[in-house]
Amino acid sequence: MEYTDINLVEEEGISVIYFNREKQLNTITGHMVDEIIRAMKSVSNSCRSIIIGGRNNFSAGADVAQFQNIDTRSAYEFHIKLNELALFFRSYPRPVISFLNGYVLGGGLELSLSTDIRICSENAILGQPEINLGINAGAGGNVVLPSVIGRNRALYMILTGEKITASQAYDFGLVDLLSDNSELEARRIATLINRMPEETVSTAKRTVNNVASNGLEMKLDYEAALFGILQSEKYTKERIDRFMQKKGKQ
Repeated sequence: MEYTDINLVEEEGISVIYFNREKQLNTITGHMVDEIIRAMKSVSNSCRSIIIGGRNNFSAGADVAQFQNIDTRSAYEFHIKLNELALFFRSYPRPVISFLNGYVLGGGLELSLSTDIRICSENAILGQPEINLGINAGAGGNVVLPSVIGRNRALYMILTGEKITASQAYDFGLVDLLSDNSELEARRIATLINRMPEETVSTAKRTVNNVASNGLEMKLDYEAALFGILQSEKYTKERIDRFMQKKGKQ
């Protein structure tokens, strides 16, 4: 299969999906989401585990350029697509391991929250900066993040938009392991898991995620709807325009 926004590398028992929009800091588009799902479906029978990440950056979040002239319904539908990917990670029969390096922001961080194991490089920068644009997190930041790090720390990240270091993220419980080479560590863990009984691994993942994801789909839909509503606000459009103008001058 041909891909433009990702690269798929198949190894013995392990499939690695690299995000392939490095010039755009691997910001997420609907097309990128479609390619990730298509790639994961194509290897579901041939691999024992999936590794996901970017060579220089995990993802700086959703591509803000697509929000400049977007209406409420289109904004809602885009975040429903992100939710589809997050839920797909959780329901996927194989372990999904993410390696986080560079920027891990906004929708990028939110998608990582639905992977099964998160390995973080010591140079990573993580955050939920959406509030700076007048929008809310729309792919699990308001729903999944509090369940991972607790209500108060989640509100700190959401309401201030401040970025945190890898060590802070580890202290928060936002990531599972720190490593000076997160991709290599992800491969080590995938190899270890692949030595375990295949059906037991699949059953264990399904059991944990079914319990943890109770009612999640409805909550994510509510969050996406609020994102769409905020997208129509005048101050949101102004902030997005300023962000894009500033970005254009860089």
